[in-house]
Amino acid sequence: MVATAALWLALGAPGSANAFEAAQAFAKGTKILGLQVNGGVQNNIQDEPTTSGIDFIGLQPRFSYLPFEPFGSSWYAAVMEPGVEGWVQYYMHPQTAVAGGLKATLRLHAIGLGPLIPYLEGTAGAGGTSLDLIESRSRFTFIFEGGAGASVFVVPGVALNAVYRLQHASNGNTSRPNRGYNAHTGVLGVSFFFH
Repeated sequence: MVATAALWLALGAPGSANAFEAAQAFAKGTKILGLQVNGGVQNNIQDEPTTSGIDFIGLQPRFSYLPFEPFGSSWYAAVMEPGVEGWVQYYMHPQTAVAGGLKATLRLHAIGLGPLIPYLEGTAGAGGTSLDLIESRSRFTFIFEGGAGASVFVVPGVALNAVYRLQHASNGNTSRPNRGYNAHTGVLGVSFFFH
């Protein structure tokens, strides 16, 4: 019981002073620079008879600007974070290849729960690739991702984040074949907040 209470206080009880500090960190006009690394493996959610067994690692620099004030209060306070994210992925299997481009991003942070700040996010973008697979044969690719993660401020103005994303990449029917691929991805990063 004591351990549970201590953990509750360490993470910040809803409605505590930490929610106010998070609202300051995510104030309107804040700029956020981030650097993220990712890794992923292909999944077969479409139940295709064959897949290429893709796996990859990547790098994703990110920039966001907060044009809106946080909304809501107490434990349900939240803030929208629109931004852009560069992406480079290095494929290790079934062949060595690279892909990269630019994505638009949107995160919805729940900032009323203390220093651990959960969020939902989505990305959409396009780029080029040297990947040549049964799922897609094109030098052009679209990329879409949806996920959920959390950030924790380690010092004022600096947060670590971890997120799960479901990634979909395809050529958008610009050439054949265009089955595309889906992948489970994990992302780790650090974000710097400037006011």
